[in-house]
Amino acid sequence: MKKPAPDAPAAFEAGGADRPKLFDAEAVSEEMRIFWKSGDGDNFMMQGDDLRWARWTKDSTVDAMRALPGRMIAIKARENEMLSEAKQVLLHVRKTRALEEVIPSLPGYKSGIHLLDSGERVLVKNAPKLVEPVAGEWPNMRQVIEGRLDRRPSGGIDQTPYFHSWCKVAAEAIRGGQPGHWRAGHAMILTGPRGCGKNRLQEQIITPLLGGYGRFADPAKFLFEADEFNGDVFSAEHLMLSEIPSPSQRTVDRTSLAEKIKQVVANPAQRMRLMRTEPCSVSPFWRLTISVNDDPDKLRSLPVITADFGDKVLVFHCASAPLPVIGDNTIENQREFRAVMEKELPCYLHWLLNEWVIPEELKTYGDGSNATRFGFREYHAPCIKDELFDDTPAAQLMSLIDSATFKRGGSFPSDDEEGGSVAEGKLWDMVGDKATGAKLWHGKAETLQMLLTGEGGYFCNIATMAKKLFQHNKCSSLLGRLYADEHFRDIRLSKGDCREWKGWLIGPPTV
Repeated sequence: MKKPAPDAPAAFEAGGADRPKLFDAEAVSEEMRIFWKSGDGDNFMMQGDDLRWARWTKDSTVDAMRALPGRMIAIKARENEMLSEAKQVLLHVRKTRALEEVIPSLPGYKSGIHLLDSGERVLVKNAPKLVEPVAGEWPNMRQVIEGRLDRRPSGGIDQTPYFHSWCKVAAEAIRGGQPGHWRAGHAMILTGPRGCGKNRLQEQIITPLLGGYGRFADPAKFLFEADEFNGDVFSAEHLMLSEIPSPSQRTVDRTSLAEKIKQVVANPAQRMRLMRTEPCSVSPFWRLTISVNDDPDKLRSLPVITADFGDKVLVFHCASAPLPVIGDNTIENQREFRAVMEKELPCYLHWLLNEWVIPEELKTYGDGSNATRFGFREYHAPCIKDELFDDTPAAQLMSLIDSATFKRGGSFPSDDEEGGSVAEGKLWDMVGDKATGAKLWHGKAETLQMLLTGEGGYFCNIATMAKKLFQHNKCSSLLGRLYADEHFRDIRLSKGDCREWKGWLIGPPTV
């Protein structure tokens, strides 16, 4: 309708009206953020104004459509329509916005719709609550960290650079990465006396730094049991084990634990199996920490620090030191301690991201090779590493070698003035280096095993113990583990390969 003049009546002008607009069900479903979980009947998932996801019935979803400002979405079909506009929206959602699963949370994933590695489209309801960095001081948190990890006052090593570097790499990774492209990080093992406060590092610093207070998962079943359903560990970024359950000191169990830890650290994709769902592949952001008392019986449950495992783990030895604020361990003081830690955490994070620089000496190994796969090189507290090694089959082999005495005349170089042979000697007395006079046994692993078990033509005083050791361990494998240890490599033990066979050179204990 148009007026030919301001004071004239309006008249109809053919062809001047806009064409009727087709109803866009896709635009409405996108605007309302509606999705449908496959198999969930007449219920839908919708994001509210508070950005939280909730399950809505069909009728409630239609009411929400009708409440859209500036819209008049029809609930009845008009002329020449098979479905009402509301039903068109719901049908479009079922056909194109279906979800295989609704998951409360996934480590590192933001709230919203995600396509998993295995192709499933899922809704993740809750995201990690990342702390915002704020410039400021953090004296109490510094006291907590340094009191446990700086061992210089007792003649030890300052372990805090490794801890700060670990936290920095983790904080940068979760903020700058995305599923499938997270930067991996070492597992962390915290050892120390009972009640020294090692759990405070896990609970009051690491957990809130990675995903928010309370956002941690107990990985005990995942690490120690063949549990088909593992949804627990896919609920949080921090896998926190406060104590090893039902500790086993069997080598096979310690090796199995090492393999599980390596899986958490080094594998970007993980198999997830929730209740009443098919397994699928996801890429979680995980950091694993384990705290254990430094009692020898407890430590023997930890994996042995081998070459293929050691580079994936930090092992700290914590000291007992006073905690700030706590005083007497009352509920009020505990609450005050947490409040202080919460207040200082943003300042610590700001310091990590903007001021702390990983020392250059932590980025390379002693031979100059690169050590930045996880941001910096591994660290193993010497006292704990020695304790873990002393109870291993490899350590038992070296102890047997040092204790072994062999008897049979005419086979040992003599130390007497006349140069005659003697009837009894140690392993390195058998061959020796005729050119230099050095005492150094040279032979194959199989030959060494035969000598120690008394089957190589000599009587050996530790033959019975050696036979027990070799029942479940190959001599060549144990020598390889000894050679991988810097305390023995090229000091007590070195490669002695010949053109015809692969061998070893073994010398006496160093003074």
